Amino acid sequence: MDTERKVCPTCKREFFTDVDSCPDDGSSLALKSNDPLVGTVFAEKYEILSVIGTGGMSVIYKARHKYMERLCAVKLLQQFLVADDSMFQRFQYEAKAASTLSHVNVVAMHDFGITGDGRAYLVMDYLDGEDLSTVLERDVFLTEAQAKPIFRQVLAGLAHAHSKGVIHRDLKPSNIFLIPQSGSLLVKLVDFGIAKINNPDNVSQSLTRTGEVFGSPLYMSPEQCAGKSLDARSDIYSLGCLMYETLSGRRPLVGESALETMHMHLKEMQLTLSQAAPKAEISPVLENAVMKCLCKLAQDRFQSVAELYQEIFGQPLANMSNDFITAGIPVHSGGGVTINTGRSRQSDDSENDGKSGGSSINPGEASSAAVKGVAKDVVKGVVTPAAKLDAQDKSQKSKMPLVVALLSGLVASAGLYWIIAVWPGPESDRGTLLNRWIYAAWISRAEQLVTQAHYSEAEQAYNQVDKIAESFGDNSGREMTVLEAKFKLFELSNQPKKSEAILKAMDIINRNRALSDCDAALKEIDKIKKLYEKAREIGKDRGINSERELALQMGTKIAAIIGVSQRLRAANAYDDQENLLQKATDLYSQLVSNDDPQLADLKTALAYSHWDQDEIPQVRPLLAQALTITINANKRDARQASLIDVGESWLRLGQFDRDRSAYPYAEKELNTALSILRGYSKVDKSNPESVRAYKLLIECLNAFADYKTQVHQDAEARHFRDEVAVLKKVKLDYHPEPQ
Repeated sequence: MDTERKVCPTCKREFFTDVDSCPDDGSSLALKSNDPLVGTVFAEKYEILSVIGTGGMSVIYKARHKYMERLCAVKLLQQFLVADDSMFQRFQYEAKAASTLSHVNVVAMHDFGITGDGRAYLVMDYLDGEDLSTVLERDVFLTEAQAKPIFRQVLAGLAHAHSKGVIHRDLKPSNIFLIPQSGSLLVKLVDFGIAKINNPDNVSQSLTRTGEVFGSPLYMSPEQCAGKSLDARSDIYSLGCLMYETLSGRRPLVGESALETMHMHLKEMQLTLSQAAPKAEISPVLENAVMKCLCKLAQDRFQSVAELYQEIFGQPLANMSNDFITAGIPVHSGGGVTINTGRSRQSDDSENDGKSGGSSINPGEASSAAVKGVAKDVVKGVVTPAAKLDAQDKSQKSKMPLVVALLSGLVASAGLYWIIAVWPGPESDRGTLLNRWIYAAWISRAEQLVTQAHYSEAEQAYNQVDKIAESFGDNSGREMTVLEAKFKLFELSNQPKKSEAILKAMDIINRNRALSDCDAALKEIDKIKKLYEKAREIGKDRGINSERELALQMGTKIAAIIGVSQRLRAANAYDDQENLLQKATDLYSQLVSNDDPQLADLKTALAYSHWDQDEIPQVRPLLAQALTITINANKRDARQASLIDVGESWLRLGQFDRDRSAYPYAEKELNTALSILRGYSKVDKSNPESVRAYKLLIECLNAFADYKTQVHQDAEARHFRDEVAVLKKVKLDYHPEPQ
């Protein structure tokens, strides 16, 4: 039976306790009215029994399948987020991520769909037990004997996810669910709402996406805090935070605000487990493993979950069976973890959660996506509001009739008609679903004609797609796709003049997109600058934390800003590139100390911008400043700026002085770079940093060879080039080993 629910009108958190005020902001709690879905049949087949929990983005209901009589959990996007395209996208992303996984230690997903009124939902296992955060709230910490069997199953589930290319990105105790089973515990990894599917063909290019940060700050990796691209090693850092808290009863790094906590993950070191919990009996092997997970640089952590498992348990992960994974975790027995059934965490967008009367997966921070890109998914056979279409076994010729047949069936429903033919789509990608489906059908037809060598008909089909693409407001994304396809067509059909025209059209689009992203970046910089000036006006005593938070905000955007600047350079928009980098450098240098590696990155990029414009007097001072910053950063913390970074900075300065015929300086700088980079002459192709250092070594040797040629030392130049020839025999394509 559900307990009485209360809601905070300020932060919107819900509680299932007898408290009268919000523990976070002190606001008086109000009674939460009964959910109108309880007692109804949802999506024509799920009887909604009760509300399990409510988060900022989703509601989770306990439900029973109308025909199969099976209990399940229905996760439904909040009604007010239905029109938010990013929420729809993340929801669909969660469905795709979860649908690729099938493992005893990962929550199973059974269904995904969209209701007639456009609400996206997921149907998953109903879990009866408690999450790890609830256990830690009650017991504070677990002994090593209690914790290791839980870690064993978490590692098994996470390794399976990584093997499928899925990175969780939100590992924390509340997403580890413990289920009593005949005297033992089954552990489930839940909530893939912000998971990342490793797919190089699906990389967002916009600034707001590149610098966007998702996750729970208390458990986020440094690269996640900085808004950088993530791989499995980010999950390993989060797992280290989780294990640290489980064994010590305290989180490794906690600031006064979320932004301050993220800044600490980027810059500060946590206590060792022995220091954090001196009375806890933790073996050196486990403590060392946890601390290695928490290394700031990804290359210093375990490179895979399997490697971490081997370190902790002394055996390969691959040899474990499902039965073995779930065995040996006693419940209600000496030394075991006690789990209360019938209780569950009430999820919200914070770490302090109330309790619910039911038990299920974590509903917090749900992510969504259903409308954008549905046309493409329907053609491929992804679940639609009406049915599942299995198009993979159909021929290319049958795709057009499939789409037509699907449209005929869907238009019969008045509710779906508006979604398909009227709704204009999100602001970032204007266009109805009908337009999207027609676009996908014509693309499919054109590709088929190219395969059959019917080039003239294919060109006509692509011209038709061109007209359809004009109806989309997706920053010319589909238009660029069509141009790329037409370029391949004209290359195959040997039409060089048309190929040249296509390249010119693509250059114009790339330039316009780069300029548009530059404007967006400048607005972000200007916004942070105004906040900084306001913080300075407030005064040092009150403004210091604000400045620190602004430094973190700006730091998460540096990689994106440099990326935009590189695209401006490719478009020959040098003035815009210089303006963007100069403003970013000026602001960031006021926010951070003079040993911040990202400040060195900005100054190096700005130096090359001046170099491209032949503004030589401004280049060397910037490269020298970047070198000094990198050296200082390395001295302060080698995990923030490695010796590889120092070697690269010496190399860049040496290359510049060589090209300006400043030979005494060049020889010293290139010698210093070479002395550092020679330490990386043995490459580990599974380690991207090792590959990077190896490539820099080759570049440095080539630079030295060129320098020796310029000073007429030809024998030495040949020696360096011979060394390069040997090194280049090693193929350096980096492919991470499967988990």
